[in-house]
Amino acid sequence: MHSETISICLPKGDALPPLSNLLNRVGFPVEGYQADNRTYRPIVTDLPVRVKIMAEKDVAIQVAVGNYDIGFCGFDWIQEHLIKYRAASLHVHKHLGLKITSIYACVGMGGQYQTMEDIKSATGFISIISEYPNLAENFAITNRLKKFKIFSAWGSVEAYPPEHADVVILSASDEHELTQKGLLVISQEMTSDLCLLVNRSRFVQKNMTQIFSYFSKSEITHDLS
Repeated sequence: MHSETISICLPKGDALPPLSNLLNRVGFPVEGYQADNRTYRPIVTDLPVRVKIMAEKDVAIQVAVGNYDIGFCGFDWIQEHLIKYRAASLHVHKHLGLKITSIYACVGMGGQYQTMEDIKSATGFISIISEYPNLAENFAITNRLKKFKIFSAWGSVEAYPPEHADVVILSASDEHELTQKGLLVISQEMTSDLCLLVNRSRFVQKNMTQIFSYFSKSEITHDLS
């Protein structure tokens, strides 16, 4: 095993507060990773580690291509990457049980389509909008939609149905949240939580035991690896 510096990417946005709290609880020596931070490069003391903060949706990509050894992001973004790149060098080392959400397929209340059967039996094109275009395509193929179009959007996809989209694929804490936004759930695609992931090749090349030891402590109980 080599002893060179280990690179870690941490998420910003909604994933930052719960992960920051966890890092504090387990005593991981990172400074500058909190909601009011003004740097994208926190400092880790007493460990051969360099860290960068980035958008959560980019973490899996950066770890997969080897720009970073370790990353933290939602299982939804990991699946979004693996559906398209099944041979990607990614391994989920641990499910952390934080930032738990579900991915739903929804239609607009009062729209042309109100059930999954309506969608499946449609003869025209079904337009699907999502922040997760790969998960959206998987939804269409798995349900054997006759004709479909996928449109990628960033944020506020709940505003598109029914006038500008037939289906949206999006994350939410529960179905009640979606009902309040005027959406009708037709399927729950998956459940997601924050994960610790690692580049498979780097895991073989580098000794990451000291890093992983922080995430084997009693403060973390949700282990599905």
